[in-house]
Amino acid sequence: MVMLEPQARPTGRQYDLQRVDQSTWIIRDAHVPTSDARSLVACISQAPLDGVDVLWLNPVGLPTHYRTADAVLRDLIRHGRRSTGTTRPIPIPHRPPVKPGRR
Repeated sequence: MVMLEPQARPTGRQYDLQRVDQSTWIIRDAHVPTSDARSLVACISQAPLDGVDVLWLNPVGLPTHYRTADAVLRDLIRHGRRSTGTTRPIPIPHRPPVKPGRR
């Protein structure tokens, strides 16, 4: 496996998708220094038949097979938005309690 040199991180994005070789990518957390192993979020490799397989290095509850490496990154970003509470809560309908003897 090719080792990546620490590099400047783009600003404004939490995750970076980096190509390691012709059939392998990694996703790094831009909020963690590249010298820290915790910055690695996932390792993505070309699947034998179709798409890519993902090895999540921390449990995130996302699929392990996607069509493309870009799709993995998009899904991770969407998942991060949901888990940080940036979406509106789902409304729960409220009804009065059922009175005894009435049907």
